[in-house]
Amino acid sequence: MRRKRTNSRLFYQFLLSHVLIFAIPFIILSSVVYYNAVVRFKSEIEASNVYKLNQVKNTFDLLARGLDNTASRISIDSELTPFVVKSGKYKEIEAVDELGKYKANNTIVDEVALYFHGDERLYTSSGINSFDTFAKRVYGFNDLDGIRLDEEMSRLKIPEIRRIQTTVTGSSQQQNVLMYMFPIPRNSQSPYGTVSFFIRESMLTDLVGPILGDFNGSVYILDSKDSILASRSHENDLTEQDAKQLLVSETQDGIHDAKLGGEHYSLMQAKSKWTGWSYVIVMPTDQFLGRVLEMRTFVLLICGAVVAFGILIAVLLSTRQYRPIRNIADYVRTLQVWTHGNDDRRHNELDLIRDSVQATRDLMKRIDEQRPIVREQFFVRLILGLIKDEEETIAFLSRENLSLPEESCFVTVIPMDGSEYISRQNREELLRLLSEISMTDAVGYGVELIPDQSLAILISTGCNESCLRQVQEEIAGEIARLFEHCCGFRPTVGVGSPVSGLIHANRSYIEASAAMEQSGRIRKGEIVYFADMSEWQEGSEWYPIEEQIRLVQSMKQGNNEAAKTALVNIMHDLEGKEVSLFYFRCMSFDLINTFLRTMNELKLSIPQEYRSHLAEFTTLKQLDAGMTGLIDLICDYVQANKESKNTAMGAEIFQYIEQHYQEYDLNLEKIADHFQMSISYFSRYMKDQTGYTFTEYVTHLRMEEVKRLLKHSDLAIKDIVASVGYSDVSNLMRKFKNTEGITLGQYRKLYS
Repeated sequence: MRRKRTNSRLFYQFLLSHVLIFAIPFIILSSVVYYNAVVRFKSEIEASNVYKLNQVKNTFDLLARGLDNTASRISIDSELTPFVVKSGKYKEIEAVDELGKYKANNTIVDEVALYFHGDERLYTSSGINSFDTFAKRVYGFNDLDGIRLDEEMSRLKIPEIRRIQTTVTGSSQQQNVLMYMFPIPRNSQSPYGTVSFFIRESMLTDLVGPILGDFNGSVYILDSKDSILASRSHENDLTEQDAKQLLVSETQDGIHDAKLGGEHYSLMQAKSKWTGWSYVIVMPTDQFLGRVLEMRTFVLLICGAVVAFGILIAVLLSTRQYRPIRNIADYVRTLQVWTHGNDDRRHNELDLIRDSVQATRDLMKRIDEQRPIVREQFFVRLILGLIKDEEETIAFLSRENLSLPEESCFVTVIPMDGSEYISRQNREELLRLLSEISMTDAVGYGVELIPDQSLAILISTGCNESCLRQVQEEIAGEIARLFEHCCGFRPTVGVGSPVSGLIHANRSYIEASAAMEQSGRIRKGEIVYFADMSEWQEGSEWYPIEEQIRLVQSMKQGNNEAAKTALVNIMHDLEGKEVSLFYFRCMSFDLINTFLRTMNELKLSIPQEYRSHLAEFTTLKQLDAGMTGLIDLICDYVQANKESKNTAMGAEIFQYIEQHYQEYDLNLEKIADHFQMSISYFSRYMKDQTGYTFTEYVTHLRMEEVKRLLKHSDLAIKDIVASVGYSDVSNLMRKFKNTEGITLGQYRKLYS
């Protein structure tokens, strides 16, 4: 029942969260929308109309500039000068054609007329007419005859526009025409003529009409003298005479409120600085209230529908999101082992999942911490020849995202036998630098081989055979330089021969180690290449000295397979020798002597059964059988000796920890420096031997000592904590309670 109540409470938390997530922004948004709809609707419409007016104003400014430019071009047109036009009939016809071109380039112009002072005719794009004919018959002006038209064009000094009422020919329909006149030449104090553009009012009203949209009102275009040039109305009874009263009352750009005959109007005005024309919208304000009321009702309906839909969605989302969390929590409960004190937390799904995620995060962190150790262990096994499967190598490199060239690889070895002291700090810095080496043609990874007291660096390169030696020299020199930089002296470096494929790296390692065995022939601090050892051989009739070296080194390392491979190569070479029996037996006994020297160095005696095989052999097959048996014997002995040394070293390390775990300054660095090994190697060794990290092992020893003292002594808890190497009493008390479930005082009462 308790779990069910918890689940229900969590579900309602989800539901409340979704409702709040929906409700808070919805309320804010609704308030803003309502405010904009009810309070700011009118101002937004007005602002929008002002914006449209400005667009119309800019459009008309462009048109007016175009007409002005056209008038200027006509004034400088060589075909339209008074002298040329009046020079004959043919020139008059050409002038009419030229005016037709100018008209065609101005889409809003209905007619273009050119007048020269003192002339009795008008030159237009449609022909040559007298003033009276043009005024009465061509356009049918109602309030302008030919004489007045002549007078207006003759006296014109600056551009002027006027509105003229006309009667459409053949009907009684009335329409307005705008006459836009420019003196020519432009900006002259003594013009010799006038260019007039005739524009039908409908051309302008068609442009300004869409501004109103579905709102009631009127749009007016006024000239610089506030005379109406064009107008367009939509369901508005306001006459032009009434409009003039309103327009005169407000002459500034922007939005204004006006009143006429008890009716309230909203005026939106924009004035052109270039032409001086004004563009005005007059709208009755009472229409806004109706629109707002309609919108308010619509908004309320929409809000109600959205609220109902939002609550439904919140319930559905809460159910869908709670169900998988509950399922996950149920699954985690089946896997989780809860300790005392967690009874309440286990019923809370979110806390349960959070604890599980934290545990997973801790596990991933531990994996990341172990990743360098795993990588180092992989290269150790690869160098020692413990990995034979190429697919395993490829899989590991892919998993660790390591990119190694696959052409060839080789191993370099540096002795770390303790002949020169290297501090822990220098050793750690050296291992850090050699852990990953990146050069133009090669990539290298270095590892520490404590049992062999050496550093081995596996180098993989993609260069071809012709440049391998150069790459070896460059990398060996760089490794020696890094070593000298960290440790203060130049080491002797052994370099094995290149091999094809990473799984054959052990062969190069054996050769590099063998090169180090020959260091007696070279000065300390030099680089020894195994490939150069064949030059030490005195004659070509002898079996290969490099195979002999591989054989010896493989046996000393306990590598049975590599040693037998070297022996097979030597025997195969001996079988193909065409030498005297005496010379053949000398080589055989030299090979036997190689085994005897190796066993003598290892302080290993030859069993009786092998002596006859070596002393009384008559064929290479008998000799090979005896030596193969000795290889098994020697390699088994070396492996057993390594395990013994490893066990002895482990015992020494654990003895040291047990003797010093009560010291405050006992740490990884101190022990690694004492035993001359790296911190990473020591950490891995502790984990392999005990299953615990160094810190966990020391903490275990200290906790056991604390429990012993709590049981069998009367020392104060503070003194007990100090005696086991802890300076922070609260830290140890917290760790003790986490592991034992009770406090130090409770433990003493329980067991003393």
